[in-house]
Amino acid sequence: MPQATIITSNTTLLKSDTNLAITASWFEPDFWQQQQALAGTGSGRGEVWFINSQFGRFVMRRYRRGGLIAKLNKRHFLFTGLKQTRPWLELSLLEHMRSLDLPVPRPIGGIYTREKGFYQAELLTETIDKAQDLFELIKAGNSGQLNWQEIGQVIKKFHDKGIYHSDLNCHNIMIDHANKVWVIDFDKCEQRTKNEKWMQANIDRFKRSLDKESTLHSQFNVSDAQWRAFLEGYRG
Repeated sequence: MPQATIITSNTTLLKSDTNLAITASWFEPDFWQQQQALAGTGSGRGEVWFINSQFGRFVMRRYRRGGLIAKLNKRHFLFTGLKQTRPWLELSLLEHMRSLDLPVPRPIGGIYTREKGFYQAELLTETIDKAQDLFELIKAGNSGQLNWQEIGQVIKKFHDKGIYHSDLNCHNIMIDHANKVWVIDFDKCEQRTKNEKWMQANIDRFKRSLDKESTLHSQFNVSDAQWRAFLEGYRG
């Protein structure tokens, strides 16, 4: 679980197993902008900022809701206790997965602010050095150079440890400069008892993400042979 919690007023700062002197200001984009350390932004399950600072290279993600409810409530979550907050759960899972030697980002810290029974939250993780997500690599025409069997083997390692990824897709799998496969974005994910049903559902979700992107981008192509290689790696 997160190593330390610091509570100031209605704001709770969660610090992971790191000796960095994290403060609440680390979760404010303006803080990094003032230091000229804000390297870019992104999107996904939440708003994302990329930070290159004197303290290190980080990714900051602001939790937000998805689906229809997001039209009415984008950032507020019902508070039911510290250990049920999104950043606590994700930090705890990341620390556990790293203890299992699974390829996930190093957790740095999280924060949440309570107001009238609800909270808003952000998470900070270390950047995976010189890595690109699978979507960008395929879109750039590099599908044939990817080791699809290795990707399958890595996903199987997560499943063998009972790690359920609620949104396994081609944006949440990354390949670094040494061709190491990483998995990111563990919001709403958890450890489960191994079960073929959810494990297969994970694989099916990943395949749907590839099919979806291929219909949206003409240059995004994954061949049947490449998908078979993925399955061969997964099935061992």
